[in-house]
Formats: sequence, structure tokens, C-alpha cells
Amino acid sequence: MAKQNQNIKIKTKKHLAREQREAKQTRTIIIITSVIGAVILGLVGYGIIDQMLVRPRIPVAEVGDTIIRLDEFESQVQYTRLQMLNQAYQYYTYSQQFGEYGSSFLQTAQSIAAQLSQPVLVGSDVLDEMINSILIKEAAEEMGISVSSEEIDKAIRSAFGFFPEGTPTPTTTATIVSTPTLSETQLAIITLTSTPTATELPTEPVEEISTPTGDEEEEIEVTEEEQSGSDEVESIPAEAEEVDVTPTPDISPTPSLTPTLYTTKIFGKNIKEFNESYSMYDFDIKNLRDIFEVELLKEKLIEVISVELEPVKDEVWARHILVETEEEALEVLSKLDDGGDFHELAAEYSTDESNREEGGNLGWFDKDTMVTEFSEVAFNLEEGEISDPVETTFGFHIIQVLGKRESQIPEAEFEGDKLDVFNTWLSMQRDARDDIVIHDEWEEYVPITPEIPQQFLAALYQQ
Repeated sequence: MAKQNQNIKIKTKKHLAREQREAKQTRTIIIITSVIGAVILGLVGYGIIDQMLVRPRIPVAEVGDTIIRLDEFESQVQYTRLQMLNQAYQYYTYSQQFGEYGSSFLQTAQSIAAQLSQPVLVGSDVLDEMINSILIKEAAEEMGISVSSEEIDKAIRSAFGFFPEGTPTPTTTATIVSTPTLSETQLAIITLTSTPTATELPTEPVEEISTPTGDEEEEIEVTEEEQSGSDEVESIPAEAEEVDVTPTPDISPTPSLTPTLYTTKIFGKNIKEFNESYSMYDFDIKNLRDIFEVELLKEKLIEVISVELEPVKDEVWARHILVETEEEALEVLSKLDDGGDFHELAAEYSTDESNREEGGNLGWFDKDTMVTEFSEVAFNLEEGEISDPVETTFGFHIIQVLGKRESQIPEAEFEGDKLDVFNTWLSMQRDARDDIVIHDEWEEYVPITPEIPQQFLAALYQQ
């Protein structure tokens, strides 16, 4: 019993105070650690929430009730930068293939690289396109224009070079060219070149040469000299008759390669690869379908908006006399009024070396060919009428219109004209809206990726 009592430790007030102090310190450490952990978890959680939920929802611009959010904007900018970078690589490759003739390709690649080095400029262009896409969708809906899923599918397949119904065969569209005859007025005012006369027939008789038919034997007279010469040519030295001819080895034909057909399975594989390649930019085939939908709507809108545009343009045929001063121009005009010949005066006075010897003939041209001051006068003159002196940056012109006509516009040029009409219409639609808002801080969010590799930049500028 006494031994047991010796093993019992008696806690003094000092011991109790120390235990209480240590327990308090432990609780404090646990609380601080918990708080720090909670803060860290809170920051991590906030970062995740900010990156995954809050930041992507930040509005960059608004068009009426439609909001362009940051995640959409970043995705479009990165996709655009990647497309531009691929184009730069392609043009650089062309420049290497064509050697000294590839300088224009190299300049194009350098131009694209310069644009990529200005992220805000690229972002501004993308944001404008996104706003225009919303306007196009709204206008198409108002006009009852739509695009089916099948049309988008077909456009996507075409973009990947997949034509399950057969590769389209290009066709050539004939261009109508005006070939008018000269009018009486034109004949009266133009100095024509003399019409060439027929060459006189030879006075000596020419023997009739008959072409032998297959059923007749051709009789050819040969002189003795020709016969002897023929014999000499045909006589071959004996040593030349023995010729050692090595037989040509029998080479089996090389099997031709058969191209692999582009099947639906391969197309599906390419779509999968596309999604994998662009996944890091939050861009996939769904986003690409949205782009093609807008492009198809745009094509249909262009046809509706430019329906009154005709594939013809006004042209005039004119000639001119160009001089340096107005005094000279008035002198030339006075001589023309006195009956002077335009062709001769052009050869004497005109400083336009390209046509002075042809009487100042400029041929047929449209309103966009010449400078504005010249075209405005030329297209307002009547056939045969001569203008007062017209001042341009080249000097003073005396213009005479020789003819007027409507000319067929080439298909490619007409498509450009329709696009110009559409762009003007779209610009007017945008200017008329007062509910388009672009937030000031959008520039802070413009992605700079994918960047141009330094090695590629060095190759572009040969550093």
C-alpha cells in the first residue's frame, strides 16, 4: 500500500498551470492552422470559382439583349490567332518553294506576323466580327432567312475536303464582251488608219500541184544529179553495217499507287483530331459550326440585299490631250474649235507618252479606272463632245468622248461588288443602333496565345 502511494504523482498548482498553458497553446495552434487552411482553401476555391464560373461570365460587349462574354471572346481570339499563324507558315513555305519569285509570299507572311504582334488589334477585329455576327443573325431572322443543319453539315464537309456525293467539277461561266461597231458620229470624229490593199497575184504561172490519193501511184521525176546524189547518200560503208546492239533489259512496270478514298470514317477521325487540337483553346466543332452558320446566313443576306445590282457597268471610250498648264490647254482647245485635228494635236502637244502617238486614245474604261476629276467629266460628256480644261494631279486635260456602252462585269468582280453593297448596308445597320455597348476593360482580357515562335520570327526576318 505504501508502495502504491509512492507511484501516485501529486499535481501541484504549478503543474496544473503549466498543463493548462500548454493546452491553450495547442488549441491556439490548432485554431490558427485551421484558419490558415480555411483561408487557403477559400482562396483556392475562389480561384477555381473565379476561373470556372465568374471570369468566363464577364461581359465584354453587348448588342441589345445579347451579351458577348469573356469565355466566348477569348476562344474566338485564340482560334483567330491560330488560323493567322497557320497562314503565316503557309505563305512562308510558298516563299521558300518559289525562291527569288516568292518575295510577295514572304511579305504576306511578315505582314501576318506583324499583326499577331499586336494582340489588341487582333482582339478588336475579332470583337467587331462577333458584333457583326449578332447583327447578321438578327437581320436574317427579321427577313425570314435561315440555315438548316444539313446546309451547315455540307459546308463543314466541304471545308475538310470531304465530298461524299462526288467532288464538284468547276465550270467556266462565259463573260459577255461588247463588240459594238462604230457609229456614224464616231466614224466622223475618229481618224481611221488606211485599209490595207490586197497583195497582187504573181504574174508567172504556177504549176498546179495535185495531192495523190491512196488509190493512185505518185509519179515523181528525178534528175540524174538527184539520182546520183541519192545513191551516194544510200551507200553505207561495210564497217558501219556491223553494229553491236545491246538489248534493252526487260523492266517490269512499276505498280501505280492507288489513292485512299476519303471515307466517312476518315472524316470522323479528322473531326476528332480537330477537337483534340483546339481543345486547349476551348474551341471545338460546335464553335466551328456557329461560324459556318453565320457565313451561310451572310451569303443569303448578300443575295437579298444586292438583288437590284446588275452585272453590268457603264464605260466610256475617250481620248485626251495632256499638257502642263491651263494656258496650253486653252491654246489646244482654241485650235480644236478652229477645226484642228485631235489626233495631230495630241501628237504635237500631249505629255502622255503612253498614247500621244495614238491620238491620245485611252480605250474603254469605267468610272473607277481614272482619277475622280477625270471620270466625273468624261462620264458627263456626250459622244463626240470635247471638254473644257480639266485639272488633275497629272496636269490639264482636254477630253473627248468617242463612245459609251454598258459592259458585262466578270463574275469575280461582280461578287466583290455585291460584297461591297452588303458591307455598306451592315455598316449602316450598326451605326443606326444605340444599344451596342463595348466595355472599356475588354483590352485587359485579350489573349496573346498562341504566340509566334521566336525561331519562326527569326526565319521570317532572316535574323
